[in-house]
Amino acid sequence: MPIATFETPWRTHCRRCVHSLSALMLALIAAVSAFAQDRSPVRSFDIVQNNDGHVANVVMFAPVAPGIAWNVLTDFDNMQKWVPNVRESKVAARDGNTVTVEQKGVAKFGLLSFAYESSRRMQLDPQNTIQSTQVSGSMRRLVSLMKLSPDGAGTRLDYKLEIEPAGMAAAVMTKGFLQHELTEQFTAIVG
Repeated sequence: MPIATFETPWRTHCRRCVHSLSALMLALIAAVSAFAQDRSPVRSFDIVQNNDGHVANVVMFAPVAPGIAWNVLTDFDNMQKWVPNVRESKVAARDGNTVTVEQKGVAKFGLLSFAYESSRRMQLDPQNTIQSTQVSGSMRRLVSLMKLSPDGAGTRLDYKLEIEPAGMAAAVMTKGFLQHELTEQFTAIVG
């Protein structure tokens, strides 16, 4: 025998409150997402195809002093803690302002992804530039230069990347893929 349920004014009122609260939460989530997108550190992005690879120029803003930005950008032993596509990162060798960094990770964009390994020589000019050259790894060629400069109450980051993918990376690396990866990485780093 079915159990009878009675709709009381109180029960009707509670259901309306739950629906109103749900609508309010969805609106709040949408507003926070829009705010977060507007707070992206990326100010400009330019990628051009160059022979078998790409050249990317990215200008970003970090709302911290250059010294703090430098410390985060050169904390190679801990990058896997906040950079989404990095699974392992460690300093393999250090000689003055030259550092060899080894990293492993997985780059993803929608259904596309590829695992990568990289050993890069970093030439550091403290609090000014980080020049990176891949010495071995998944890319045919990877060279980058990060320049830091004071900008009001923060730090301007000018990043240039020259990349020629190899193997599986060559099959999936498009301009959109590269823009997604760089935006995700630097949003996480600046965050």
